[in-house]
Amino acid sequence: MRRSCKKIISVISAVILIVCMIPPVIGSAYIDPYPNTHRNTGRNIADIISVAKTQIGYTELSTTTGMPLGPGQGKGYTKYGAYFGDQTGDWCAYFVSWCASQAGISTSIVPRLGNCAALVRWYTSHSEYYTRGSGYVPKAGDMVFFNWNGGSTAKHIGIVTGVSADSVFTIEGNTDTSGYRCNAKTRSRNAAYVLGYGVPAYNDADSYTGSYAFSAVPASSGSTAYSTTKLSVITTSASDITDSNAVLNGSVVNNGRLYISSAGFLFGRDKNAMEKISQNVATSRTSLVLTMNLNEESKKLEPSTTYYYRTFARIDGRDYLGPIYAVVTIDDKPQQLMLSETDFSVGLGQTARIMAVQLPLDSKNKGITWTSSDEAVATVDNNGVVTGHAYGKATLTATTNYGSVSSSCEVTVKIASPGNIRIENTAEDVITLSWDAVDGAKGYSIYKAFSSDGEFKECELLKSRATSFSDKDLVPGNKYYYRIVTRAKDEMYDSEMSDTFYAPARLPAPESIAASSCSDSSLRISWSRVEGAVRYIVYRSRSEGGLYTIVSKTDATELTDASVIIGETYYYKVIACDNKNRALSDYSAKASATSKLGNMGIILPIGAKEPEIPADAVKTEKRGTFVDSGINIKNRNADFSAVM
Repeated sequence: MRRSCKKIISVISAVILIVCMIPPVIGSAYIDPYPNTHRNTGRNIADIISVAKTQIGYTELSTTTGMPLGPGQGKGYTKYGAYFGDQTGDWCAYFVSWCASQAGISTSIVPRLGNCAALVRWYTSHSEYYTRGSGYVPKAGDMVFFNWNGGSTAKHIGIVTGVSADSVFTIEGNTDTSGYRCNAKTRSRNAAYVLGYGVPAYNDADSYTGSYAFSAVPASSGSTAYSTTKLSVITTSASDITDSNAVLNGSVVNNGRLYISSAGFLFGRDKNAMEKISQNVATSRTSLVLTMNLNEESKKLEPSTTYYYRTFARIDGRDYLGPIYAVVTIDDKPQQLMLSETDFSVGLGQTARIMAVQLPLDSKNKGITWTSSDEAVATVDNNGVVTGHAYGKATLTATTNYGSVSSSCEVTVKIASPGNIRIENTAEDVITLSWDAVDGAKGYSIYKAFSSDGEFKECELLKSRATSFSDKDLVPGNKYYYRIVTRAKDEMYDSEMSDTFYAPARLPAPESIAASSCSDSSLRISWSRVEGAVRYIVYRSRSEGGLYTIVSKTDATELTDASVIIGETYYYKVIACDNKNRALSDYSAKASATSKLGNMGIILPIGAKEPEIPADAVKTEKRGTFVDSGINIKNRNADFSAVM
């Protein structure tokens, strides 16, 4: 089922493209310790929240030193502001738009606006805004708007990640906690500062079930992060996250060149009781990049589980800590099942195959179980092979054996398409198609086109017993394409079109061939021009019924043969072909002449086998493989192929 294979390849290609489309970080002049490490899935809510999670801890940077700014220090550089061309501007709305862009979400869903009040107006104009007093219950992916002074104009925005009876959990940019930074927050749903919610029309709005309610907190007093302009201990987003592993990332900026005796991570399920995993670094470098593959540390993680971690650096017997981060391992169960077909047909008594892909691609695959809503019409095995048993429709459902994710498609059983189709150029002006009879056929329709991608139009309707068709409406040298449809008694069950078969119409054989002796002992052969021919192949023999071998190819209608022996008689034949040595004609009639005294000439060796057109003279165009290896090609000089 070639169409299915092409579709499934397209599906896989599209998934890979989505995964790899992670835009570059804006503002490359500044170090970015919080790159977006999320791989997009194509599901809007899941992606925007996952992107936002990778940014928790990002802090405004000094425009002079590039270091994170401390408490109360503002108007620093952010990559979110740089994304809008306002690198030191207020950035809560910039952050939301940046996350949506990184998640691959269209601006028709989350607009590229950097002003909270303008965003409220936009969502209102799209009937996607609900006030706090409306009774609307927020959900993950919504945009929540705030005004800390109780006014009616939105001054701040966050992305909703979860909700409880009294609280709404968010990720927000430009929050004042140990410097203006991106952080996860817990807000009261009923607080006066909550104005309302924008509800984007995400593509997974009806299916998203995730909730994220963890607040990353800065290090406590005495275990300082971002404490001075000389030392900064930074925790960054985990990468290479799977269902059982993750790579933790962090860094230390050590402009004071303090001696760091060890560094590493605190890690565990309980953020208040994390295990220290040290790396002995013994360095006073100005910068230190930390990475840790948990599997290599014999830490096998559980699927779909939240773990916490933070970076540490030990200096003079004291641990300096970065902020706590969370990493959520991937659910190893398939989340989506994509089929190569949504609505297709299969011939009565014939088979077709449906291909399936479980997403994400790295989810655990324990196979698929298929079922049919009407096995009297069509059955399907667990390899996706469908067999048509009776005219009608059935719903085929595939369910993953692990995770129980389902997807369905519709199949219509129709009369079978013609099989074992053969095509022959039976005469100069006749192309004949033949095929095996189909049980129950009312007749057959022949469709014809003049190019492989041209429009196929019905050229003949045949009665049920007919299993061949001869097309005499041809121009020699042209190529013609054919497809066949089996007609059922009820036209709604007519078969699909067959594969495409083509053949060129043979050229007429050259006429008026003549041969004569020239004064230099050479022989001159001439013939009449053939309409549609652009090249001619001349053959020669030493006897009228003997072996004919090739002399030359020419675009003209005459040839001088100087490779002859004086006093010998030679016999000639000519065939016509197109510019690709296809659509060859039959041999012309024979012409002969005797070489007279003159140039001694060149003696040609004579072969000892039947004459045939050499491989370099006749090149068959391959546009696929034959539909049936038993295709009967009667004219050895013509080109017959099946386009798959």
